[in-house]
Amino acid sequence: MASIKFLHCADMHLEVPFTSLDSETDKSLIRRLELKETFKEIINTALEEKVNVLLISGDLYEHNYIKKATINFINEEFGRIAPIEVFIVPGNHDPYVKNSYYKDFKWNKNVHILTEDNPYFILEDLDTCIYGVGFKSFSQEKTLVYDLKPMEAGHINILLVHGTVDMSFKQDIYNPMTSENLANLGMDYIALGHFHNRIDNVGGKGNIYNPGSPEPLGFDEKGEHGVYIGSIVKEKGEEIFLNVIFSALNRRYYEKLEINADGCNNDEQIIFRIEEALRDRDAIRGLFYIVLKGYMERGFKVNPTYIVSHFKDLVFFMKLKDETAMDYDYESIINEPGIKGLFAKKILAMLNKTEDEYEKKQLLKSLHYGIEALEHGKIEIN
Repeated sequence: MASIKFLHCADMHLEVPFTSLDSETDKSLIRRLELKETFKEIINTALEEKVNVLLISGDLYEHNYIKKATINFINEEFGRIAPIEVFIVPGNHDPYVKNSYYKDFKWNKNVHILTEDNPYFILEDLDTCIYGVGFKSFSQEKTLVYDLKPMEAGHINILLVHGTVDMSFKQDIYNPMTSENLANLGMDYIALGHFHNRIDNVGGKGNIYNPGSPEPLGFDEKGEHGVYIGSIVKEKGEEIFLNVIFSALNRRYYEKLEINADGCNNDEQIIFRIEEALRDRDAIRGLFYIVLKGYMERGFKVNPTYIVSHFKDLVFFMKLKDETAMDYDYESIINEPGIKGLFAKKILAMLNKTEDEYEKKQLLKSLHYGIEALEHGKIEIN
């Protein structure tokens, strides 16, 4: 009977510049340092879980920004877990190119880079074969792994791969694949990377998993982030057990919040509404994108710098976008002669008759946009 326990991670992106945090350079630096701390936590988890292998499915670091000191740090961490074997498949951000550290650096003996020239490694003591072909450029139009087939039928067979799965191939040049074709390769586990959000059981095939980035890197990467801890048992060449458990490790989280600013006439009122939205959140860990919506009192202009500065010690990072519009004095408008006054009277009469909250909201929008169109000849929809 063959068995193996693994830790599967991907998309660490060490030394990523965090351009979305450019407005606060110190926060960009802190996030890069935190990525290293999360990487150390992955190494610690591998030790605590007593795994046999660490699988890294691409984009371990940023080729265009990585420093040799960081490569030394990575290698020292890998050395700390020996004799656990480390397998890396290069991705589109850390490809196996001419000046790659994957080519030119002397890695520890327990580190294996899977490339076109070295597409597999056999672990005889575990009856396991690890496969993978990494990127050799920053894009990859042709699928890299469809020619790989298990060579050892009685072994546990694991494939590392970085790229897009089940997406439009016309728009993507990052090793495009389908879950159907991957499932037909005959692997016991396929360790996928590239998507930064976690995807369990990709395509419903039972053996393809994408852990996402261990730390979220942008506002489109919500929720928990971490790694998979998995195990495979195989007897007489037949898989009898595959177990995969997600372990959350992220230090920070990103969240986009829409704040209703209806009726606000000063920045303090907006600050209060944001505070209310953050009340039940672990705000100091969060990076927040605040979008103000609704209709505010005429004559009031939001001061985003002032509002964000109020939260500088309450959240890790905040940016604010004002999508509000100025409200109108409808009571005065209904007394005006002509089509504008008549329009306002009609809509307000309908508002007074309805008790449906959704209908009220739609009528208020219609009233606002109608008056705006009559006054300016155009409308700006937020």
